[in-house]
Amino acid sequence: MTPLLDKASLRSRLRDTRGFMIAEQLASIVFIGLLCVAVGVGLQVAMNSYASITRQAQADALLQQAVEVVSDELTYARDVEGEGTQAPDNPLYFTSPTRHEPAVLQSRDAGEDGIEDGIWLNAAGEQSQIVPARDGLAPKLAELSYNADNETWSFRITIASGEDVAAETAMTVKRIGS
Repeated sequence: MTPLLDKASLRSRLRDTRGFMIAEQLASIVFIGLLCVAVGVGLQVAMNSYASITRQAQADALLQQAVEVVSDELTYARDVEGEGTQAPDNPLYFTSPTRHEPAVLQSRDAGEDGIEDGIWLNAAGEQSQIVPARDGLAPKLAELSYNADNETWSFRITIASGEDVAAETAMTVKRIGS
């Protein structure tokens, strides 16, 4: 009977070039590990990009809605009381085409959480939220002014996500409701 591991068979097994050496196996394991890390980082970057693009699309949609609602209120406004830039001591009242009574457009002051909660139409002591905040985005009527000589309203609307402005626009519309 021959021993299972004699010197001749051990030498032939060590010199055998078939199969993989340990160094080759370690190199392939390191390569696969680096590939997994790269894929993981790539997925995180893709997810962050998707979240950013989705947030911007939501901000743009909310801005479009706010511009449409505010410009409709101002374009079809009947009588306008006041002129110049709206301020706490100079509210620009107009006869609202939706409420048929004197009203003023405002963004509500930030609450305890510091977040604006939309654009409001204040008429006869009653408030109507015409553009609400949603998805963590808050629309704000940042500026509003009226030029009585050429009957135009100018306004700027911002969409904020916390302290950051996600979208904004400024517009001038002619009042045709006179």
